[in-house]
Amino acid sequence: MYRSLVLQAAEHLFGTRGYERTKIQDIAAASGLSLGTLYSVFDGKADLLEAIHDERLGELFMLAGRAMASDEPAATRLIEGNRIFIRWLTEHPDFLRIHLGNSAWASNPHEVSEGQVNAWRRGIALVASVIQQAMDDGDAHEGDPILSARLVVAMQQVFMSAWVEAGMGEDPEALSSRIEDQIRRSLFRSNK
Repeated sequence: MYRSLVLQAAEHLFGTRGYERTKIQDIAAASGLSLGTLYSVFDGKADLLEAIHDERLGELFMLAGRAMASDEPAATRLIEGNRIFIRWLTEHPDFLRIHLGNSAWASNPHEVSEGQVNAWRRGIALVASVIQQAMDDGDAHEGDPILSARLVVAMQQVFMSAWVEAGMGEDPEALSSRIEDQIRRSLFRSNK
């Protein structure tokens, strides 16, 4: 129970204030626990951030992985996986801010935890495998599926960053559709 309270408080504070500006005392106060109780569950801020990423990315992989593993054509699975990914992140705005501010996809993955880098690699591999299948089906342009997967992730990051910067007022479904359109234009042979 303490773990859940602390993770909720930390996610909200990291998402709204930023990791660097959040003090461990703030997290203890926001969770209604003493600093000693918090430290009995977590070693510190870095441990909390890693636990948030582990929990949230686990949820996200489960949902997106299911969509990407369906019997639908690969191009359809890629688009559905994108929809689920974007919908889930927009429903978790605090984690979205954390994700955008502390991503393994950026140019220096050494500044994030090993767990985040592994999750990023796992996500890229999942997307790349579906893109390779779309290439094999003749629906996607030929090329390096890993680079194509990284382009998909970069597109998602750019669109979601702009969405957050604009105040998150645009309907999440419209955001997802705009990203989908960009994926179709960038990867697919036709815009069906």
